[in-house]
Amino acid sequence: MNFDSTIIYLLGYPGTGKHTIGKEICRQNSRFRLIDNHLINTPIFSIINADGVTPLPLKVWENVGKIWDAVLDTLVNVTPPDFSFVLTNALFDSEGDRAWFKEIEAMAKTRNAKFVPVLLRVSVEEHQKRIVQPERKKRIKETDPKSPARYALLNNLYVPDHPNLLTLDVSDMPPSESAQIILNYLSQAGE
Repeated sequence: MNFDSTIIYLLGYPGTGKHTIGKEICRQNSRFRLIDNHLINTPIFSIINADGVTPLPLKVWENVGKIWDAVLDTLVNVTPPDFSFVLTNALFDSEGDRAWFKEIEAMAKTRNAKFVPVLLRVSVEEHQKRIVQPERKKRIKETDPKSPARYALLNNLYVPDHPNLLTLDVSDMPPSESAQIILNYLSQAGE
């Protein structure tokens, strides 16, 4: 099957490096455009004074979902079919997040895009270093230093059952190498 474009979907806990690796993929291959989940979250987070530590009200996620819906509609109905994208998200093993993954997968199919989910893993020690980086606070991202240990204990990250899934431990890997591995993997990924 010939694909018009590719959708790379970077998944991982907050602070694993999704945005950084997504930027690097776009730097290494200019046909990709980055749709970071915080591009979607920031309009809502910035008007509620999110501090990166305090849990957010459920209504916040409903409103973020409305922005995502507009972005997906644009990807399906407006964006040129040959554009390729890197999307990022933290999905948990819940009914809602599993359904969301299916929506992203369906969008890729509608676009006739190769769909490649990439699960990013990171050690607790490295995760603790990353999640408190000052840039995260500036971008209204989670910064709670206790989160990596809690995530490791819960072990509730959604692991999609998809034939193109790539799982990558990025604990000791620079973003440039992670991006290169992902880009190289695209030629092996099927439909």
